[in-house]
Amino acid sequence: MLENDVRNAQWKARTLSTQSDLNVAEAALSAQLVELEALYQRDPTDPRLLGLLDAGYGLLAQGFIEARRLDAVAAGDSARAAQEAEKAVAAEARAKFYRASLATPASSTRLALTGALAEAERACQRHERQRYEQQLHALLLEPEGDPEQRLKRALLRRLAGAWLLPTVAARCGF
Repeated sequence: MLENDVRNAQWKARTLSTQSDLNVAEAALSAQLVELEALYQRDPTDPRLLGLLDAGYGLLAQGFIEARRLDAVAAGDSARAAQEAEKAVAAEARAKFYRASLATPASSTRLALTGALAEAERACQRHERQRYEQQLHALLLEPEGDPEQRLKRALLRRLAGAWLLPTVAARCGF
C-alpha cells in the first residue's frame, strides 16, 4: 500500500510542476507536503519521499516564501519581510534535514530558480544595473516551453518582476 501512496505522491509532484497559477500551486504544494510528511512517518528511509520533501520545502522557501518576502520589501513592510525570511529559514532547514538523509540529492525546481537568477544576482553585486535589468527582462520574456516547467517559469517570472521593483533593486546600490 505504501508503494502505491509513494507513486501517487510522485505523480502529484510531477503534475504540480505543470501548474502556472501560483496561488493554486502554493496551496497544492502545502497540501502535498503534509501528505509527504505522513508518508515519511511510515517509511523514513524511502529516498523518493526524502527527495520529494527536500525539493518541496526548498521550492516553498526559495519560490513562494521568497515571493511574499519581496512583496513585503516592495511595500516597505520590514516586519512582514522579516517574518517571511524566518519562514524561509525554517523551510530550508526542513529541506536540509531530508536532503541529509539522501545518498544523492535530487535536482529540483528550487535549484533551477537560484541558477536562473544567478547572473542577475552577480550583476547586482557588481552594481551593473544594465546587465541586471537585461537578465531579469530575459527571464520575463522567456517562452513557456516544456509543460512540466510551467511552475518554474511562473515562479521565475514572479521573482524577476519583483527584483525589478525599485525598492527591491535598491539592495544593488544602483
